[in-house]
Amino acid sequence: MPEPEHGPLTAAQERLWFLDRLDPGDAAYHISTTSRLRGELDRELLARAFDDATRRHESLRTRFGDHDGVPYQQIQPPRPTPIEYTDLTGEPDPQAAARQRVEELLARPFDLAQGHLIRVGLLRLAADEHVLCMVVHHIVGDGWSMNLLYRQVTESYRGIEPTPPAVRHLDHARDRRTADTSALDFWTGVFADPPTLDLPLDRPRPPVRTSSGGVVLREFPGEIQQAVQAAARQLRCTPFMLLVTLYELTLAQFAGQDDICVGTPVAGRDDVALEAVFGYFSGMLVLRADLSGDVSFRDLVLRTRKSFMEAFAHPEIPFEDLTARLHLPRDLSRNALFQATFTLHTTMNISATATEGFGGLAAEAFDSGAPHVKTDVAMDVQTSVDAMDVVLTYNSDLFDAATAHALADRFTALLHAVLADPDLRVRELPLVDDDTGAELLRLATGPELPQAEPLLSRIEHTVAATPDAVALISGGERVSYRDLWMRSGELADALRTAGVAPGGLVGVSVPRGPDLVASLLAVWRAGAGYVPVDPQLPVARREEMTAQAALAAVLTPQGVAPGAPVPAAAPGAAYVLFTSGSTGTPKAVLVGRAALDDRTAWMADAYALTAADRVVQFAGIGFDTHAEEIWPTLATGGTLVLLPDGPQSLPEVLAADPAITVLDLPTAYWQALLDVVPAWPAALRLVILGGEQVDAAAVAAWRDRHGDRIRLVNTYGPTEATIIATAADLGPADTTRRPPIGRPLAGVRAYVLDAAGRLVPPGAAGELCLAGAGLADGYLGRPDLTAERFVADPYGPGLMYRTGDRVRLLRGEGTLEFLGRVDRQLKVRGVRVEPGEVEAVLTGHPQVGQVAVTAVGDTLVGYVTGAAGADEVRAYAASRLPALLVPSVIVVLPELPLTRNGKVDLRALPPVTVGDEVHAAYVAPRTDAEALVAGIFTELLPVDRVGAGDDFFALGGHSLLATRVIARLRAAVDLDLPIRALFDRPTVAGFATAVEEALIAEIDRLTEDEAAAQLAAAGQGAP
Repeated sequence: MPEPEHGPLTAAQERLWFLDRLDPGDAAYHISTTSRLRGELDRELLARAFDDATRRHESLRTRFGDHDGVPYQQIQPPRPTPIEYTDLTGEPDPQAAARQRVEELLARPFDLAQGHLIRVGLLRLAADEHVLCMVVHHIVGDGWSMNLLYRQVTESYRGIEPTPPAVRHLDHARDRRTADTSALDFWTGVFADPPTLDLPLDRPRPPVRTSSGGVVLREFPGEIQQAVQAAARQLRCTPFMLLVTLYELTLAQFAGQDDICVGTPVAGRDDVALEAVFGYFSGMLVLRADLSGDVSFRDLVLRTRKSFMEAFAHPEIPFEDLTARLHLPRDLSRNALFQATFTLHTTMNISATATEGFGGLAAEAFDSGAPHVKTDVAMDVQTSVDAMDVVLTYNSDLFDAATAHALADRFTALLHAVLADPDLRVRELPLVDDDTGAELLRLATGPELPQAEPLLSRIEHTVAATPDAVALISGGERVSYRDLWMRSGELADALRTAGVAPGGLVGVSVPRGPDLVASLLAVWRAGAGYVPVDPQLPVARREEMTAQAALAAVLTPQGVAPGAPVPAAAPGAAYVLFTSGSTGTPKAVLVGRAALDDRTAWMADAYALTAADRVVQFAGIGFDTHAEEIWPTLATGGTLVLLPDGPQSLPEVLAADPAITVLDLPTAYWQALLDVVPAWPAALRLVILGGEQVDAAAVAAWRDRHGDRIRLVNTYGPTEATIIATAADLGPADTTRRPPIGRPLAGVRAYVLDAAGRLVPPGAAGELCLAGAGLADGYLGRPDLTAERFVADPYGPGLMYRTGDRVRLLRGEGTLEFLGRVDRQLKVRGVRVEPGEVEAVLTGHPQVGQVAVTAVGDTLVGYVTGAAGADEVRAYAASRLPALLVPSVIVVLPELPLTRNGKVDLRALPPVTVGDEVHAAYVAPRTDAEALVAGIFTELLPVDRVGAGDDFFALGGHSLLATRVIARLRAAVDLDLPIRALFDRPTVAGFATAVEEALIAEIDRLTEDEAAAQLAAAGQGAP
């Protein structure tokens, strides 16, 4: 093959080649021009014009192959370019038929290996009216190229010889392969710990990115375009910089983020000789927007200008090398570095506006149907002297049209505000208008809360009314209300005798059982608040809690133990619960009796609790859900079913007691029970969930089994809001979407606010802030932390608690949807975990240096440096932390990866799986298939040896190398696995299993002799 006809791909072409291999036929990378032509058209002239174009431009007759997994491009000889002609004049609606035909032309896959990646369709609507559609794969062209092609085709049609290309694209590709690699270092710095744009979705993100799109258009008159120009001059920037900053701000307001990345295309034709060449020269710059701080819009534009100029100085982004160096997760559902793009079109689109191109034929744009999208959202701004059009394209598998319209309206409002005053501070820019704000406040306010009778009085009334009714069942033991009240009275007398005064705090360190409930009641009857101190906690943890709470006394199975010399004063306290603290010290949340009175009164009414109910007491006493189970039940005369053997005994209790009516469970535990419990109690009427996000599939499975017979309630609430603050009944709609956390309870106000405390629009993400009934009194002994988290309510009386939880108000429903956290706080099996607290404890080990704690699914993982062994570190943590705060896996590293700002780079921490040994010892390949895979990995990766548990991507592999793995495998055993198999099973053992499964499936189709030869080949393939 002659050398000039064969050569490498540019980095951008390699990326598209790989994406086509990963998802063959994806139309997202087809580019097109579709025009309506009015007048008498000469089809022969048109065909010759396209033949001239493909003869002139080598890219239009290039094919893409690979050798041993390495792609190359090959120029093919000129050949006629077929024009797919369709006569639609006989159709009932030629216009509709043309749109359908155009959509088919755009969506039909190209075969990169065959080449000639251009498709031309000509549709006849009438004798003097045609639609011309040109489709090209992006790997051979770009937007500039399409305008060039259109112009040169029209010139050839008119008999004018177009300007020949002065440079071959193939030569350009060779030059790029030897280009300066310093860009990699620059972009590595820019994308250290890169953000992910997390726009609230209307539907779950598919596991593999889709390209179905929708479009929203906003048209602005020439006065706005001129005002943009004037404002840009005033801000000393370009219109592009002004508009992209507005777009970034729009996305930031909607996502509730202040650090986002936006891609923007650049022509890549820095040499005038390239202007007449059809080829893929354009690139994608990525602008990382810093929108933080109390700054003005002018300040943001200055940041954008600096970011753009730095990026423009390094236009080549080696995406694959960058992804590998940054250890970014391989997520097939989205782009790795950016999920939004912005394009400003200042060059006239000839295909849509020309009137003289085809020898007097009039040309105008033709609707080419639904677009194909490459990112979650994309904004294109088309400017001219007398107009500015803003086109927002969105992935319709992720977003509803209403969401896209809301984004476009947000951009429009910001545009008008900035044009009126470019020096406005960001916190002064509009978020909602007055009418929307009033509606948001209405939706944020729960129903009126009736005056609640004190909880202890309600229980006392129950005792007086039904003294012989069963209050507690604990295994084979039955305890009546009379006996429970008498036992609690005896304990209360003992507390008073020990010197406990009203307004104090008493520790309760009693195992599960009737005495625990009696002890809690006793503390209240002595006028104090209780502080659960689980006897199963490590001694050091119990001592820390006892000292921090300054307990007046501690109730134990042996009696009343003495407390602190100077007890804390907490008048009106119901209880104090300890939650994980970010500074390394647990936070003591003080909940008042009035708050608990209000909340339990709501629960008794909303859950329709009566004396006929039998409620399981599942939660540990250190978690506030215990108060939701115990107190409303006793206040309404129901029976509490205790679990003396702990939560693990619940399945057996459910099987043995068909009279159970109410369950209150952590969401994760309920979801696990769906596959464990063969038969739920016949009397079960209500299941209450909480602690973490409910899975729609679990709701669907539950409803398939129980329908509407058993009420399913999803609740939300931090300890600081007295158990729960919002609730929602889950129904059929919640089987196919992210189930919401509901509306505020009676007396509760639940606002969705931005960082400046402003109400955010419906559908936009913000921090959930709670006020009104049920708010805790604050943090015991921590007035500084109380003042930080409990602030003045800007929209009503009293204080407001900033939860740190990220939510949105569902448009049209008024219910809240939980989206995650605004900080590093983790949820592990429904329990709040502040990584800082765990990190502080681990750092206390004398032989531990740096520490980073994160979660992998439901597993808490600690990464440490230093001389201490993993088992030693874990034992140290277990002696000081509750079990759920002890990392299940400890990974010892020589050093922790850092970002350019000196912070731990969590993304770059090596991946782990549940059950990994602390030191990942080398495990030699154990089968022929593992040996084969390990040999291929070793050959392609910069490592000396690869073990059965090693991960291809963790060792530096990337998507292009993945194609070479598949190629090596094909050469070794004549087996063609899809690339996605390596993404799904990236370890040697996992991928080897995929190989074995594929070989077995292949062997099943072979004769005995063929099967023996195949197995022999597999064994010989192993090094």
